[in-house]
Amino acid sequence: MANSIIYPAETTYFICYDNDRIDVMAYGYVEPTQQMETGQPIMDTYLNEQEWLLVLIERGIDPYAKKEE
Repeated sequence: MANSIIYPAETTYFICYDNDRIDVMAYGYVEPTQQMETGQPIMDTYLNEQEWLLVLIERGIDPYAKKEE
């Protein structure tokens, strides 16, 4: 089952999980001028960036960390 966010009224943050809600498969945000669709089975959405960030940090993910090349 696909999950999507289509032209949200405000910036919407998301975290996608596997079927067991163990592994974070994707995360990010969608602005009001954007849309996204994912094939991941579970997607949580947040309107508060700090709440979204806290969930990711609790799972050991810093979405703002610089990626090494």
